[in-house]
Amino acid sequence: MEFKEKVNSLVSYCYNQSLNAGWHDNEREVGTMLMLIVSEVSEAMEGDRKDLMDTHLPNRKMIEVELADAVIRIADLCGKLNLDL
Repeated sequence: MEFKEKVNSLVSYCYNQSLNAGWHDNEREVGTMLMLIVSEVSEAMEGDRKDLMDTHLPNRKMIEVELADAVIRIADLCGKLNLDL
């Protein structure tokens, strides 16, 4: 599988998971979804600055978990908008 196919598979997976989890039950503006991505990146920066471990996954660094959250939110938004990431 080529890189583009893998990325598109990630987009589809993240969008479908969030759809099934009810993230899209209430319509959100694109700007709101973009700011949620920004907040994940901000939390990653805080975790890195303070060298924190994640509170929900204590065996992982906070920066790692928050960047993963940002990727998930980006993929979810691309799936919602049918963007070719």
